[in-house]
Amino acid sequence: MSKELAELLLEHGPQLSGPLCGLLAQKKGLSADAARQRLARRRSPVKFLTLPFAKRARFFYVDSQFGSPQFWTRLSEALESNGGAYSRLIKALNARGGIIPLSHLAAAAATSADRKQIAAPEMVERLVEVRLVEEITLPGIGPCLAYAKGASYIDELVPDAKARLVCESVLLESVKDWAAKLGLGSYGSFMLRGESQSAPMVSKFAWDMTAPSYLAHLADWSDKPKPGFLAVDVLLKQHVELADVQPFLYKCTSLRKVSRARCLYIFIAHRYSLEALNALRAAGIVPATVVSLFGKEVAEALLTLASVLREAAGTVKDVEKFELLFTTLGRSEGAAGRLRGALFEFIVAAVVRIQKGDAVPDMNKIYREQGKDVAEVDVRSIANGTGRFIECKGLLPGHLLDDAEVDKWLKRRIPVVRKHTVANPEWANLKCVFEMWLTGELSQTGKSLVEEAKKAASEGKKQTIEVYGPREIEEMIENTGDKNLLKVFRDHFLNAPLANLAELGNPVSKRRINQFDRAPLTGNSGADNNRHSQEENTPGHSI
Repeated sequence: MSKELAELLLEHGPQLSGPLCGLLAQKKGLSADAARQRLARRRSPVKFLTLPFAKRARFFYVDSQFGSPQFWTRLSEALESNGGAYSRLIKALNARGGIIPLSHLAAAAATSADRKQIAAPEMVERLVEVRLVEEITLPGIGPCLAYAKGASYIDELVPDAKARLVCESVLLESVKDWAAKLGLGSYGSFMLRGESQSAPMVSKFAWDMTAPSYLAHLADWSDKPKPGFLAVDVLLKQHVELADVQPFLYKCTSLRKVSRARCLYIFIAHRYSLEALNALRAAGIVPATVVSLFGKEVAEALLTLASVLREAAGTVKDVEKFELLFTTLGRSEGAAGRLRGALFEFIVAAVVRIQKGDAVPDMNKIYREQGKDVAEVDVRSIANGTGRFIECKGLLPGHLLDDAEVDKWLKRRIPVVRKHTVANPEWANLKCVFEMWLTGELSQTGKSLVEEAKKAASEGKKQTIEVYGPREIEEMIENTGDKNLLKVFRDHFLNAPLANLAELGNPVSKRRINQFDRAPLTGNSGADNNRHSQEENTPGHSI
């Protein structure tokens, strides 16, 4: 009985119970009731998911099919026929390589804030319950959703995910600057994902970037001016297919049904399939590409940036390449701020490599405990019985590092890294040196935290803790004898734009740019999102 069902599933793929009963009845000459009875008495290796489907249907599969491409395709189709919300989530996950920050999920999967719709947290909870996905925490990214395929699978995804997210954040900053200069949105009211705890909203949907717009064809001028809206999503994968844009299409078409407000919808990618391109155009959406917006040079630079971030080796050559990318992509201060953290890590890695006699250090080494309790070492070098674990903080000169970041480094990251290091039999007697390279300054509280930790470390003789400031870093770079490396550091950190200016002004709009508007240079994204003024952190746009 179970053998017959397994053979059908292996031949025709995972199925909902309805179609599977039909196949069983057809193949074995059974009545519908008899086929349902056999399905009810199935045994291993035939299994089903406990996800809710219409009319009490179940999704059946053979154990060996779980997690295969065919499994996800059939499950997506089944969920789509059941209503679509789960399908959009799976399509969003597939489009982003199997891992997505939870803060981006609502925009990517087109979940609605409407109480009548299934909320993203509820869907995640159900999918986690049936072990299709798992919630993880990744350093530099935060809480994420990923397919539940084990730690080694997650490790394979992280480099691509981090590279894509950095490139998308750089692109969004550039698009924001471009759209603001063209007047597509109200200046100072642009909202980007990751800038605050709440996602950019238009009506009940989240987006990657939004802004109210007073363009003539979007705003309502009949009485008191009512703005229309600019709504933008980005997806920087090599080739965007129809399934990848369907959640975005759903948001746009649904919003038109429930709102009279006019919106300009823009989707940005590298390339589209013909089906995706036609679907976006048919819905009145702008299917933009990086080339069409900023030209071939910027498009190629973004692709190169992703490649460099994925394959970071910390060599001087990489620093020079990264500086070229910085010059190409950092034309707006927002985009430059997103890049400086990664550039600083490359500089530190290059210095360590030269100090250690061409031994290539590791970059962005991740340490995981139970999937969620994690730490990341920006630059790691282990040689001659000593391990150096370096935290990179590329702040603007004179700016203070948040005390919470200092506390987290001392009380969370260092213990986790040391625990994992000494657990390795080869490194059980390794001398551990934990360093922070900082181009800004510590507050008095931060200095006290460091001194207390250094004292405790020296008494226990287990580890050494050091903090190096901008002049000490400059001296270390000078000692390498690499003039190009020194120039890069001075140009983009010690003498970075906005480093010594109290404020700037837009002579046309009279808008002032103060210390809260400046893009941070920190290499860790957790503290990077508080850079906008109160004016720019307004709540989501409602219709």
